[in-house]
Amino acid sequence: MNRIIILLIGLTFFSCNRTKVARENTVIQDTIPQVKSIEIVLSDTLTNLFNKALVADTLEFIDIIDELEYPKSFLYYKSGHIISENEKNALVVTCPTDTTYSVKLYTIQNDKWNFIDSINGLDAFPVQFDVMFNDYNFDGQTDIYIQVTASNGWSLSRGHLITIEPQTKKLELHKEARELANMTPDKKSKTVKSELWNGWDIEGQQLTIFTNKWINGQLKTINKKNITITD
Repeated sequence: MNRIIILLIGLTFFSCNRTKVARENTVIQDTIPQVKSIEIVLSDTLTNLFNKALVADTLEFIDIIDELEYPKSFLYYKSGHIISENEKNALVVTCPTDTTYSVKLYTIQNDKWNFIDSINGLDAFPVQFDVMFNDYNFDGQTDIYIQVTASNGWSLSRGHLITIEPQTKKLELHKEARELANMTPDKKSKTVKSELWNGWDIEGQQLTIFTNKWINGQLKTINKKNITITD
């Protein structure tokens, strides 16, 4: 008889404890923000930016959300005559995942924003994000460089070089340029200079300057020179 009473008490306690755990789990689940909520925020933000950009000459916006208990989100937006003097475009960079960028390009047609092209799955590091616009392949069309990392000391900027086809405005990623640092186009020689820092010696900072040339649509190193930078 005593064993039956003890067994009943044990079952009652186990049942109550399971109910308590289930309730606690429900509360925890209810308080965890869902990824959809961040997607909605980004969607609303982009809609507002596109609407404002219809009447603004130039519009630029950057937003980073990075908290331990929340999924990471990133949004960069810039519109205006950023890649062409003849038309307004908009560049949108987001992070669909914690480690990848999505790049989208838009243009205005009949007072409406229209999607042109995109590139996805680019490795990302939003903390050091920066974007530059320049004609890197000397075809008269402004291209896009998205910085991923920039080192300390003698700063070396490395990132994604995206050229734009002048007629169609289609995007092309140049993976061969991913490890080229501090890319600077030289219009006179139609080459792209890049740098590598080799450290210090008694004379000063040692650098290697690479000369890169476009060959069959790809950047190829054709020359390099070591130099010393003195204070």
